[in-house]
Amino acid sequence: MPAPRRTFGLTLAEAAERSGYGVSTLRRHIKDGGLPAVKAKGRVYIRPDDLDEFAEPVGMSSTEESLQEWAKRVAAKAPPFSADQRAIILSAFASTLRD
Repeated sequence: MPAPRRTFGLTLAEAAERSGYGVSTLRRHIKDGGLPAVKAKGRVYIRPDDLDEFAEPVGMSSTEESLQEWAKRVAAKAPPFSADQRAIILSAFASTLRD
């Protein structure tokens, strides 16, 4: 009778399927220390609880200052726009800001 198989957790492929992240993204977070994992028998394993904690959405709030900084960064990277393009962009933002 074969010995019972020891389970180390989810394989990277299983973790990717469960979380919706790509395998390379999971590898990067493991390497950066943001996602705990173990390596056994040449394979990387992630505990389901660790993956669930990693993939849990985090609420974010923006301060007026952080929003201004974000807008400045985006504007600095934007190409020059024509008057018509500016009007379209302003109209799109204005409609979302009416609340």
